[in-house]
Amino acid sequence: MSLKQTSLRLSARAFLSAERLFRSPRQTASPSILILEYLLPLGCCVHLTPVYEAIRRSVPHATITVATRGLGLSLLRHQKFIDHLIETPDPFASLSSAAKALRAELSRRSISPSHVLTGASDQRSRIALLAMLAVSAPRGGFTVHRELYQQPLSYDWNCSLIDNNLRLLPLLGGSPEHVEPRVFFSFSDAEKARALAHSANPDGRPLAIFVTQNSGGQRTGWHTSRFVQVIRHAHNLGCAVAYVGTEKDRAAIEELRQAADGIGVSLAGNTSVTELAALLALSDIAVSLDTGTMHVARSVGLPTVVLGPSWQKPLEWLPLELPQARILRGKDRDRSEIPPSYQLDEIEASAVIAVLEELLKAYPPNAASREKRIAEGLSSVDHLAPQAL
Repeated sequence: MSLKQTSLRLSARAFLSAERLFRSPRQTASPSILILEYLLPLGCCVHLTPVYEAIRRSVPHATITVATRGLGLSLLRHQKFIDHLIETPDPFASLSSAAKALRAELSRRSISPSHVLTGASDQRSRIALLAMLAVSAPRGGFTVHRELYQQPLSYDWNCSLIDNNLRLLPLLGGSPEHVEPRVFFSFSDAEKARALAHSANPDGRPLAIFVTQNSGGQRTGWHTSRFVQVIRHAHNLGCAVAYVGTEKDRAAIEELRQAADGIGVSLAGNTSVTELAALLALSDIAVSLDTGTMHVARSVGLPTVVLGPSWQKPLEWLPLELPQARILRGKDRDRSEIPPSYQLDEIEASAVIAVLEELLKAYPPNAASREKRIAEGLSSVDHLAPQAL
């Protein structure tokens, strides 16, 4: 153990002792749970949403507050299963500013947490310190410094990220049984999504969404020539094609669209994350790389062909047991074996086409299925509206 680690442990023990003496948490009849969410890749945010629903089921009288920023704020804006959504500065940029803002906002809303929790993606020292500085309540969940938490958890690599997150439930006396992610959207989100869907599909054909760009952080891209084959085949099957992505994806998507004979309409950069969820709910099928949008498609129940990398274990991220998801990937390989030019080389266009046709037969495109997904995702909650504060 290094001198720095030893010093941290001794300091943490001293702080915990002082905390027990001077910062005893207030006892409340109903739990008040504060969840800190500051690691914000889209997939991480989506995969924490089952915790909110699971808490609501297991501890129905609990008050659930989430402190976050940026994408976390946007994703949870219409989340039905939380009571309060608090924005703070980034604790990785200024821990003191984040702690001060969180304390002030909890006080303003008269929220006195009885538990502070962190999910599996938020195992960072800064987040643990934010919990210690901002709130007088026992800390539980995932952390790199177990000595800072009264109820620490360690990541179980035999479970998915979702099921690791759900291991927070026993800390509250609840059940860790599996719950699927849910991303909710507003009525105005749904109306914008309908307009976008109509612009891409004015003739009312089955709508196929293509997610062809990743976040850029990992080698999960696919060969343009193979995407082109699948896009042409979807078009020949009678599907309208739309491409989704961020503003920075526009140029690459347009290049691919042109390579595919101009088939389809690019909607890149035209949606917020909740508008994207509504658009996916209004679609009929998706072909997607293993990237954030795929997780949003999962959250609204859209049939999806997933192109996964062979170097990443599928258990952690991929929807392995969902009937509406079909996962294509090569045999497991070590990351060190992957060449720099790797583009999901093991996945052939013919395999994606076969699975695409299989899903279209298993889940025939129809208005009733689309409206069911919309109904399940609609929310009248707006945590960012002035009246909600």
